[in-house]
Amino acid sequence: MNIDKLIAEIIPKNDYRHRNGFNNSKIIDSLNNLEKQLVEEALIKKMAETKDMLAVETLAYMKSQKSLPALHTLIGECLDEMQKIIIATSIYEINKDEEMVDIAIGSFHNLNNSYQIISAFYYLVKFKNPMADSLVKEYLNSSDYLLSYNAKRALEIECI
Repeated sequence: MNIDKLIAEIIPKNDYRHRNGFNNSKIIDSLNNLEKQLVEEALIKKMAETKDMLAVETLAYMKSQKSLPALHTLIGECLDEMQKIIIATSIYEINKDEEMVDIAIGSFHNLNNSYQIISAFYYLVKFKNPMADSLVKEYLNSSDYLLSYNAKRALEIECI
């Protein structure tokens, strides 16, 4: 098994062509325990070097306890509010650290781009937390159709 080749499959080139609609969960699910260990170690290293959010989310999907120190370091160094939300959600998915809800909410309040706000909805609802959900609910009746539509979709409310 060539670990570098496997990591390249799991974390493809960071561009629209390679990542649009991409999901690596089937690849991760097909790995044996040894392969998962090797991939986990390689992803932690890649995440620390490149700050690639797909690596962060993949480690969350893997419920990687080993990645928590590196994730905490990364969130502490991160200046991008959307990336903080992704990292906080990932940490929460691994260990249910409630402090991550507050970090994500704080970062959400600093977003000023509609497209980032829309993306953030889908991360905030992963907390299944009343405060995070209420932030998304604030956009249900937004005059901006895309904000309203995506808030409803994130909360799994039927869009009419």
